[in-house]
Amino acid sequence: MNKLSRLTSIFGLALVAASSAHALPIYTTADFSGGVTNVTKFGSDLGLQRTNTCSGCPEGFIGGHLLFDTALTPGAGSGVVTVPLTSVAGASNTLIFDIILGGNPLEFHFGDANTQGPAIQFKNGVFNGLDFVQDFSLNGKSFEFSMWGKNWDIKTLNSNGVYSQLAASGHLNIGDTGLTNQQVFNQVSEPIPGPSADLPASVPEPATLTLVGLGLLGFAATRRRRQ
Repeated sequence: MNKLSRLTSIFGLALVAASSAHALPIYTTADFSGGVTNVTKFGSDLGLQRTNTCSGCPEGFIGGHLLFDTALTPGAGSGVVTVPLTSVAGASNTLIFDIILGGNPLEFHFGDANTQGPAIQFKNGVFNGLDFVQDFSLNGKSFEFSMWGKNWDIKTLNSNGVYSQLAASGHLNIGDTGLTNQQVFNQVSEPIPGPSADLPASVPEPATLTLVGLGLLGFAATRRRRQ
């Protein structure tokens, strides 16, 4: 392999590395909302009521907010994809995920015990709901709050110890307008170890690397002609 070919290979690897370095997280906060569709006696005991029968009363309310990495949003045609919510420096658990239901109210956060998830769900790159399961107890009864996509339900244990008796169910508002009040979250910068701890990390821009690479290729070609 001649010098020109070697320089071309090195330049290609540098561009790949720069592209990877620029896939940095873009954390975004957003609100979501939904409604209560069905309520049984168990659901009434939890302080829930059908949204369309209580004219904006808190018993028919469901909503919350979350913090997710916009850079992980899948593209169109990707089908159903779930992206787990994770801890973020400078963000509290209630900022990462918080959901409130009903007038009592029922409230769940990121990091709660007996939880699976939460994860944000996309369908072909568009918000499609949440993936979340939380077991909880209230007034001596055990419940399971489950969300999959836009649908959610709360069930209580039957006599066989299985979560099958419906307390309430409902939906989330999904699609392009499902996430509202979206804002970029500026996370707390972590110090860099070593003498330059007070300086921000510097990543070369792809355009800069392109110019440097073209310069190296031109220099190599000129040297070759002179030889």
